Amino acid sequence: MKKTLIILGLLGVSFTSLSQIKVTQVHLSSGAYRQFGFTPSNITDFAPLAPGSSILTKDFSNYQGEMGYYNLSYPFSMGMQNISTFQSLQVGLSLPKCKGTLRLGISNFSNQLMSAYGSYYESHVVDTLISSQNGSMTFVDSTLSRNVYGNYSNQQIRLEVAYVWEMNAGERWAFSAGAGMSFGLSYLSKTTLHFTEYTNSYQGYGSYTGNQTDTHESETYKNPMNWGANIYVPLGINFRLGTKRAFWKPWMIYSELRPQLSFNSIPKVGVKFSPGIGSTSGIRYNIPTITRKAHADF
Repeated sequence: MKKTLIILGLLGVSFTSLSQIKVTQVHLSSGAYRQFGFTPSNITDFAPLAPGSSILTKDFSNYQGEMGYYNLSYPFSMGMQNISTFQSLQVGLSLPKCKGTLRLGISNFSNQLMSAYGSYYESHVVDTLISSQNGSMTFVDSTLSRNVYGNYSNQQIRLEVAYVWEMNAGERWAFSAGAGMSFGLSYLSKTTLHFTEYTNSYQGYGSYTGNQTDTHESETYKNPMNWGANIYVPLGINFRLGTKRAFWKPWMIYSELRPQLSFNSIPKVGVKFSPGIGSTSGIRYNIPTITRKAHADF
């Protein structure tokens, strides 16, 4: 009998606590994270992700490697490095005896997690032209240019949770700060490799060009599911669209700066850890509180 009463008492407390939790906000946002401190990858690091690749059997010992966060000179329109973009849908919950808001939601991440680029160039003189007018010399070269690029990317579905305090809540301008984290699993994980070779047998004499060749190889490999997570600090500024008209009062637009630590598992490579900085912008709807007026009995 005592056990039954204890269980009923605990259930009663649980139901009472749950009844005090209310959904007060809805958030829709998008943003990006830029990761720092990544060790530049070598093109040969992609061997575990691209088994049987014919591109990786080539000799890259004399290639010049490059790695960057934004390098628009990269071929194949794949210049953005170590960047994660995301879209998020969250709800805000008010908890009993807590001044902040608990955010719960789901996000879709698009990640560029591993990239490498290498180039090789050689030329040698095949002809020398001497002007009959002034004796100036023009050297004609035979050139060879090679480029190789590797990229590992994925999409991730993550669950997000954050606890946020807001200063000047209810005013036109408000500021917020808190702590949050996300965790999820990947889909559409793939490794892409590109290789190009361009030759010109006679370059340097006006508009005349010799025999030219242009070779392009491309390979794509599907990779297994893995996980990703991050811990971040949201620092936000919020703007209320209206303070007088009832239609606009619940709506807010906001922007957040998010210092973060990210963790991403790459199949057969290991876990990549990196600090970074992120930003997000979105719109928030504050669900109006419905108050019940008491009716007097006459």
